Amino acid sequence: MKVKVKRGGEGLHPSEVIVTVRTTDGEQTLVIDRRSILNGDFLGVGFPVREDGENLLIELPRETSTGSWRVWVNKNQTEDEPERRYA
Repeated sequence: MKVKVKRGGEGLHPSEVIVTVRTTDGEQTLVIDRRSILNGDFLGVGFPVREDGENLLIELPRETSTGSWRVWVNKNQTEDEPERRYA
């Protein structure tokens, strides 16, 4: 599964980039390796930890600036990869 992100700037290390994820509680910022960006504006995440209506609880690959590893996002912020689900 992938979640939509918006690039926000460069990280401290040349291989890092700052991205923003739109969550149900507002925007969350995190620093990730630039190789983690898929198709220009998506970040690979695991399968949802939990589902509640139109919202999914996902676990991010790195901690956000507020210390969260798991965030709630709307399904419209995600893209499923069905071919990887059964690999």
